[in-house]
Amino acid sequence: MGIIIKLYGDLREKFSSLINSSGVPITLNIELNNVKTVFDILRKLNFDQKEISTIFVNGKYCGPGKGVRDGDRIGLFPKRMGLMFLEIVTNNTINIKVKLFDRIKKTTEISVAIPEGKTIRYLLDRINRSKGIKQRIMVNNIPCKENDLIIKNGDIISIVPKDLSP
Repeated sequence: MGIIIKLYGDLREKFSSLINSSGVPITLNIELNNVKTVFDILRKLNFDQKEISTIFVNGKYCGPGKGVRDGDRIGLFPKRMGLMFLEIVTNNTINIKVKLFDRIKKTTEISVAIPEGKTIRYLLDRINRSKGIKQRIMVNNIPCKENDLIIKNGDIISIVPKDLSP
């Protein structure tokens, strides 16, 4: 059966031979060989995660870490075609705790609901901590070395400036 992928906007350009009408998404069918998440689909189609604004799996907003199965329908929208919303809250949200440490040894702890399948990179962007700050990230008290780590329900994320210890 495979996975059905719909590419919208500029994402269609990589498959220009399939474009038959302006404004209509391109539909691709791919097999599940070594494809477990939306990340795997992006890699297989040679898309950089930075090119993607919005992802839907079976009509539900999600992140690139969302798992996929045979028969799923995936919709990928480019940055220039970002949908107009602050956040879509759906029934597939997860809840996490975020501990923010600052240079004066003050800690802020917040609870956050995010779409299933989102990554550390998404969280850093959402809380405006992704650029220009050297920081250490801990997930459930274990150092996190990659921003593409998929966040799970109940995770505790600690974000600490590199020159401090939590």
